[in-house]
Amino acid sequence: MQARDKKPPSEGVKKNQSLGKALQILEGMTKIKTPARLQDIAKSLKMPQSTILRFLNTFIDFGYIIQDPGSSCYYLTLKLADMGNRVGSGFSFQDSLVKYIKEAAAAFDESASLCIEQNMQMLYIATEEGPGRTLQTLHRIGHIAPMHATGVGKLHLLNYSEERLKELERKFGFPRYTKHTITDLDSLKKEIAWVKKSGYALDREECEEGVCCIAVPVKNFQNHVAAGISISAPVSRLDKQKTGKIISFLKEISLRASRELGWESQG
Repeated sequence: MQARDKKPPSEGVKKNQSLGKALQILEGMTKIKTPARLQDIAKSLKMPQSTILRFLNTFIDFGYIIQDPGSSCYYLTLKLADMGNRVGSGFSFQDSLVKYIKEAAAAFDESASLCIEQNMQMLYIATEEGPGRTLQTLHRIGHIAPMHATGVGKLHLLNYSEERLKELERKFGFPRYTKHTITDLDSLKKEIAWVKKSGYALDREECEEGVCCIAVPVKNFQNHVAAGISISAPVSRLDKQKTGKIISFLKEISLRASRELGWESQG
């Protein structure tokens, strides 16, 4: 079953509305960023002042918020940051995301990979073959691949500034692997702009002849691309209909995996 057909685990389950409001207020306070008066917090969160005041007083008791006695403004303490650090220290990035490539490989019976950037190159940290076949590609755990010629690499180039792109060019150049490889900076910048607009990236036989790759980003709480999840297959098995289904499926996985890393939609 495809990811978009699955219901969230919490759907149909009773929820604690008070806890929901509490979390909404905490998250809202992180976005206000500066000490704020009660009326300003209420306006920002579109909640009654009386409701917010009850939660603020509780947060003060538990050390999450402080009220300045002089200005009466409220602001967050670093207790949330401390909690985040402790969660982060025990968080296994690879273990958390590997389930998504297993899901992708099983859904389409094709090879799926999880990649991260390392020293301006792509590192394959997890791979999963389709249950019914094995694709003999270079996509193996520990394999290093170029950024300009891979779908996952193009996704990570979304993090790059103009100067960093030039640094990549100076350090590695844009070598040609096939007749389809992008080999100049201007063309690569146009490709990056297309990836940003589309929400996914393609490797159109740019790294290996006869093999195409469809990749989606996994974003973190800083809205940076932290990893790439991809499906690779021979061109002969990727007709327009199947490609469209893979893109839709991977975009849904991208959302779920990114939320697991603390990403929030930028609206």
